[in-house]
Amino acid sequence: MRTLRIILFTALFASFSLISSAQIKNTPKKTEPDKRNNWAIGFMYTDNGFGVAGTYFKPIGRTSDLTFKLSISGVTDPSEVEYYDIYGNSYIKDKINRVFLTTLSVGIKQNIFYDEIDGSFRPFLKAGIAPAFAMTTPFDRSYFKAFGYAQPGFAFGGYAGLGIEYYESKSIGLSISAEYYYLPVIGREIKSLKDKPINNLGGIQLNFNFMFLH
Repeated sequence: MRTLRIILFTALFASFSLISSAQIKNTPKKTEPDKRNNWAIGFMYTDNGFGVAGTYFKPIGRTSDLTFKLSISGVTDPSEVEYYDIYGNSYIKDKINRVFLTTLSVGIKQNIFYDEIDGSFRPFLKAGIAPAFAMTTPFDRSYFKAFGYAQPGFAFGGYAGLGIEYYESKSIGLSISAEYYYLPVIGREIKSLKDKPINNLGGIQLNFNFMFLH
């Protein structure tokens, strides 16, 4: 999983560099953006696995947007290891909780090289704050019944990242981005493994989105 993350992260930066160097031209400055994000849906890959997200974009400038992203994902301790017994059954030593994370990311997305790049690609930078709600359910109970014993937790921090948008038509587009979230836990300890509280619920996050434009 970590190898896949490194490959994808490297591919993103390589694409960013190639587009920036190959498509920057001395073109006339655009007076108005012809396409803008309205909202997007997609999935993300993190150190802890996969998740889903939805994002709403509010234009606040010619090349900048205020963004609201709601994401849901699972969280695991980095030291978790899955074992198998002689009968093929899997188990994780000392695991006591399943951990679920819902994050509201509020920030600014700024397109860069907007007036210099000719084409459908738009590199961007983004940053903001991220309050998060965590929920733990006991691992020794069945998946759905465990929600009856759920316990809440909270985290608050921020994020920063960069990415590339591709406008396939006047109404739809695609984007890929890499972001780092720092989400220190506030209040009640969050544990996936026995006697090992998770202090930071964030980490590197790769996002793949399908965008709806206006």
